[in-house]
Amino acid sequence: MKILKENIEELLVKTRYIYRKQYNDIELNRLLNYWCFFEEKEMVIQELTNESLEVILYSKYYWCSRFKEKYIKLYGIDVGLAQQQYKIIEELDQRLNNGIDWTIIQVLEET
Repeated sequence: MKILKENIEELLVKTRYIYRKQYNDIELNRLLNYWCFFEEKEMVIQELTNESLEVILYSKYYWCSRFKEKYIKLYGIDVGLAQQQYKIIEELDQRLNNGIDWTIIQVLEET
């Protein structure tokens, strides 16, 4: 499964995404913005990259997971983040014709 990891900053510029500065940690902010980018600009990303909905949604899950990991390292467990991640899993299940590929989820969790 392809995950959009490369050239994200370039895509942010092309879509005129408004970068948030919510945390003092630069890396945590970057991860938050990548996750929010896939949440907010799904259609535009698809148009620019010609990627499938599946690639976009699994990429969103990937960036949410990276954000959650970094957040936990810095601040500890946050149940709300786990709920957000679960909502993305529900979205994958509802919006993809073949449902969730749990093998992909497992790989993304181990990455």
